[in-house]
Amino acid sequence: MVNFYIGVNYWPEISNIKFWSRWDLKEIENDFAKMREIGLNSIRAFLLNEDCAIFDGSLKVDCKEKIRIFLDLANRYGIKVFLTFIVGHMSGKNWPIPWDPNNEVYTSRAIEGARKFILDVVKEFKDHPAIGGWILTNEITLVRKPNSIEEFRVWANELYTSIKGIDSRHLVSIGDSVSLYSPPYLKPENLKGIIDYASPHLYLYDEDPIRHTMTYESVLEYCRSSGITTLLEEFGYPTSLYSEESQAGFIDVVLHSALFYGTIGAFIWCFSDFSREGDEPYLWEPHELTFGIFRSDLSKKPSADVVSKFAKKIRGLEEYKVPKRDVAIMVPAFLYRDYPFMGDINRRWETAKILSQAFSIARLVGINVTFVREDDEFLNQYKLIIVPSITRLLSTTWRKLLNFVENGGTLYFSSLIIDYHMSATHVWEELFGIKPNLDAGSGGIYIPEDIELEFIERFGSLRIGDRIRLESKYTTSFLKTYRFKEIDAKVIASVPHHNLHIFLNKKGKGHVILSSIPFEAIVLLSTIGNYGKGIEKFYRSLAEVSGVYIPYYAEPLGVEAVYLEGENDDIVGLLNHTFEDKDVLFYYPQQSSISEVLDDVIIENKENPAKLKIKSKSAVMIKVKK
Repeated sequence: MVNFYIGVNYWPEISNIKFWSRWDLKEIENDFAKMREIGLNSIRAFLLNEDCAIFDGSLKVDCKEKIRIFLDLANRYGIKVFLTFIVGHMSGKNWPIPWDPNNEVYTSRAIEGARKFILDVVKEFKDHPAIGGWILTNEITLVRKPNSIEEFRVWANELYTSIKGIDSRHLVSIGDSVSLYSPPYLKPENLKGIIDYASPHLYLYDEDPIRHTMTYESVLEYCRSSGITTLLEEFGYPTSLYSEESQAGFIDVVLHSALFYGTIGAFIWCFSDFSREGDEPYLWEPHELTFGIFRSDLSKKPSADVVSKFAKKIRGLEEYKVPKRDVAIMVPAFLYRDYPFMGDINRRWETAKILSQAFSIARLVGINVTFVREDDEFLNQYKLIIVPSITRLLSTTWRKLLNFVENGGTLYFSSLIIDYHMSATHVWEELFGIKPNLDAGSGGIYIPEDIELEFIERFGSLRIGDRIRLESKYTTSFLKTYRFKEIDAKVIASVPHHNLHIFLNKKGKGHVILSSIPFEAIVLLSTIGNYGKGIEKFYRSLAEVSGVYIPYYAEPLGVEAVYLEGENDDIVGLLNHTFEDKDVLFYYPQQSSISEVLDDVIIENKENPAKLKIKSKSAVMIKVKK
């Protein structure tokens, strides 16, 4: 791993967005001193264009000198600066862009003005020791959405290659949310090769506290799995809406997630609260006043202490790396690519949520899981591929999956019907050993409100008579699935009095597991907690049947064990995703031993499983000797 950027998005607490024109060097220096005090090593700073550029995109002379002073000061305090060029949007307001008054953005004229401004800055400061990277914009798609993926790619590539032509050393990224949850023009698959890192801006909400922070992890793993370096560029919550303690716990868990899921850093939104409540856009966006980890008087919130503690304990971890993933969740191509007359593209957000839900279930039982695309050629590097509650894949992908299974892999697919007339695949019998058995013209069979599935065959550690219970009252009235008739496959579990089954088919050297119950969609949509009722045991059994090794895991559910590999030891993070203090059992390989605890936590019993207490929404790091 490279050095980890622990950073904040930065505007000064008094002069805020207008600080280039309200220039107060003492204010900035006080802020930098506070940053150094808690161990921050980087910031994302912004050039407000109306204060720093003229009509043709030229950099203003006075702003150039202020940037130089700003960077000199940052360097003195050991802070790397990621400088953002085009600030057409900020915090709920679109701000003027002098060279692009009509916000055309993607036209050749707008691109030339942007290029002029950007290159003026880069030429002047590319050799400055405080520069950590260049960021093209702040959420430019809120100023104007592109008409197509290609239009956005052309715009990004023009500016990216212009910078790289004179500065090949520094990272360049886009400054917009490149993420699992972004529209296709901001999906990492469509920006690979024209950005140096994926830059999620994440402000996610979920009534399920476990899934909430694990969804952040799913986004980080999704971006990393695309082959692009990832930096979590924005995340945070306002303390005018949430308690300071809750904000701190959230930041604690997400910082650890960013480390253990292989990103190069995380920038919290933001450094401090703001005091000028009558300034735009705070006048009509009061929540924007209180995202800081410092209050407006520069007193520390609990989240600042969380950052300080995190910064101290990750020193010297550069030798550790993300472990290999043996399990992958299949990403349908329609998530990032357009196809004509395909209704699924209108449900990309829901599909992304299902992928995150599958990721969360897998991680809760310790499965090292990643994401794989339909385009990817090397499926055989995985032992298990999960296709969770997905309505369809490309016809050619099913052939690739058939080859994967015949060569010894395990495929799990749970079926879901949303549209009439559409089929997930055409190789039901050839791959799954079953035939669809719906009546002609039927839209599928509805999922009942409550499901109790009983195993009639042993499957992994699930024994005959074991059950999975899912309560889905009031949330699944629109979920439908297929009715199947087994041919070569056998039924290993059923819902009594319903045509809902799990089938197992042996194919070549591998196995195929088909569930006509869309478990992941049901758990996602349920307003009732479904943890501890069997779905996790089913995922664990999928791993066991596939020969997947799980070196670390934790109990109870809601506490995740995640790790980085070293030569002689591993660094394990125990992340409590719940808002409850937990008595935790930590399981690790029998031949290993706990050599060091990197937090102020007492291991009550170092025997396997180790016993310890972890506070709500917090993380503990442990060194395990191999």
